Amino acid sequence: MKDCQICFRFILLMSFIVFFLSPAFAMDRNAQKKSVADNQSNSGNSSSSHIPQEPVKFKTITIEATDIAADPIQKLENRELRVRTGETLGKTLEREMGVSNLSYGPGVGQPVIRGMSGPRVRIMQNGIGAHDLSALSPDLAVSFETMLADSITVLRGPATLRYGGNAIGGMVDIKHLRIPEKIPLNGAAGRMDFRYDHNSSDKAGMIGLDIGKGNFAIHVDYFQRASNNTHIPGSALDEAAIRQQFQVDPGTNSSNVIQNSNSNSQGGSAGISLIGKHGHLGGSYHETVRNYGIPPGVPGHADDTSSNTRTAQEAIRIDMSQRRYDLDGLWKTYWQSLPKIRAKLSYIDYDHKDYNKGITDRSSSLTQFKNAVWESRLEMNHQRGGWLDGTFGLQWQNRNFAATGIETFTPASNIDSLGFFLTETLFITDRLNFEMGARIEHQTTTPKSDQIKLAGISAPLPLPNALNYLTYSLAASLNYEILPQTSLYLNWQHAQRAPDVQELFASGPHFATRSFEIGRLNLNAEQTNHYELGLRFAGNQVAFHANGYYKSVQDFIYLENQGFFFNFAPDPPRFQQTCANLRNCLPVFGYQANTANFWGYEAEITAHPRLGLPVNPRFTLFSDYVRGWFQNNTFGDVPRLPPLRFGGEVGFEWTQWRGGLRYTHALEQNRPGILDTETPGYHRLDLDLTYDWKMSEHRKILFFAKLSNMTNTTIRNSTSFLRNFAPEAGFSTQVGVSASF
Repeated sequence: MKDCQICFRFILLMSFIVFFLSPAFAMDRNAQKKSVADNQSNSGNSSSSHIPQEPVKFKTITIEATDIAADPIQKLENRELRVRTGETLGKTLEREMGVSNLSYGPGVGQPVIRGMSGPRVRIMQNGIGAHDLSALSPDLAVSFETMLADSITVLRGPATLRYGGNAIGGMVDIKHLRIPEKIPLNGAAGRMDFRYDHNSSDKAGMIGLDIGKGNFAIHVDYFQRASNNTHIPGSALDEAAIRQQFQVDPGTNSSNVIQNSNSNSQGGSAGISLIGKHGHLGGSYHETVRNYGIPPGVPGHADDTSSNTRTAQEAIRIDMSQRRYDLDGLWKTYWQSLPKIRAKLSYIDYDHKDYNKGITDRSSSLTQFKNAVWESRLEMNHQRGGWLDGTFGLQWQNRNFAATGIETFTPASNIDSLGFFLTETLFITDRLNFEMGARIEHQTTTPKSDQIKLAGISAPLPLPNALNYLTYSLAASLNYEILPQTSLYLNWQHAQRAPDVQELFASGPHFATRSFEIGRLNLNAEQTNHYELGLRFAGNQVAFHANGYYKSVQDFIYLENQGFFFNFAPDPPRFQQTCANLRNCLPVFGYQANTANFWGYEAEITAHPRLGLPVNPRFTLFSDYVRGWFQNNTFGDVPRLPPLRFGGEVGFEWTQWRGGLRYTHALEQNRPGILDTETPGYHRLDLDLTYDWKMSEHRKILFFAKLSNMTNTTIRNSTSFLRNFAPEAGFSTQVGVSASF
């Protein structure tokens, strides 16, 4: 029945897109017929008149234009993306200004944008949400293999309102051309990647192929990745910090390695498109499966039965799988005022199981999460002369979330939302433009149960039938070219976000984050007022970008350490002020909502001096910072924010060779939040080296090598819940090759 419903909905949208796109393809066919008829007619006339035809010569005109957008946009693609690609999305983006890696051991890395993460940063694939459960909990991986990406865009500021309240802190869109949008030249094109990291013996490879003829194109790809345990300098557990945070001695530790951090994954895609002069219509299927471990030290899980308790490690594993069905249609219309209409529909089926291989097999999980989501978008681009360019759209989403098992901490729920948005750009003069946007969205969260039972409390807690939120967002940007190649921009945004399901209904132990979580049913929608001033200069030899921002968030939702523990060893379990055994106790965290303020900056300057030498040098200086605190001083600082970091890079370009030595210094994070622990500063040195071999016009090979954390420094990430249990990887050497044809 479920499969029938899926097919039925896809048929409905396919019919809708075909209705709009069929005139476009019909026009293509009519144009082709008319062209053939004209050629035959012209051929007949020319043969009868015998008038020689001279070739027509066109004068080549080169047009150069510079468009400096007001929104802070960062885009990784081509060579830069291939070199930066890491095992996780957060690792891939951690060098971007204002972006940090929320690591949870080597297998999990989520992007943190200006201190925002989780349900405030929307991860998208080709303009539709990723819809894994990475926003639910930091121990859950983003369900996408970064090797497959054709580009990754990080978007912040007013333009994020097009993607909903969950993009209130930023949006990351992973572009993957599994639905072809053009016919490959010469009928076929493709890419192959292979890379190896000596630290964890990580071996990863992918192959993608596009084949097309006439109006049809097909895409297929496949990837596979496998790694062993990650090696680190020193010990995995920071025993002093754990004693400070949990008031007990940790029971296990390991030296120079993070036990149970090995992982493996594989998956692939298949897509097909009908492509014409006035648009395309296509669909695709993508599947990813992954298995990875949670680093040892998790309270509540028994050690293996070996005798040495200092070295015995539990083996908590996560099995994750996701299946995506996507439809995408683009119609380039015949109307100047409405040039493009685009529609998307996706169904995502996510499944995640926790199990302990020491006491259960993979068929008998401790906990199982399911997330089944329908999402659709319709965007209509409209223009008026040369002074107005805008987009009107709607976004609909239906989410079915369920969790079962002994570690269930959030009840099953349905979440439905419908949003409408409008963005406009006014080109006032050649040097001044004004952007504005608005969005309204309604969300209904419906728990599938009328009550929840909180462990340690005998009486069940009643749940409402449904919670409704009506949110809106407004945004405006002013972009002024004060000098040639120099742009000054000013952004303002008022945005709202409805609470997520775990923030409302969490009610139990969450061993992966070392916490017992308690939600709040009376949470209001977050309200953010964001102000930003920035300056960009894009010269031939020097490029510069700097910005400063301030935001105030009313009803900022966060997990706060309550200062007591939940002990599940007794029967019945109970809450208590202290805990004698870390293995049996979890600190209690409750979702709170208080006014929080943030300010920060990002700055980067790059110089490409022309010295008349065979080697072209490159020099870069960079720095970023975010500071967050609660307006009521009693609540202290916003927890788990990245520290101030700065550094520089010296690079070169010589024929096909490119390289760069990068130095990063991060200060200590001495504002960790109440009952959280500080993290020390660190110095980090990285080296990149690439060689481009252009075999022919369409066949290219990129060889690359990377040395990461060359000084083998212990780095504990202040954004991570797991920083006291698993530091970042030590020194590693990675080599790889990427070939395109």
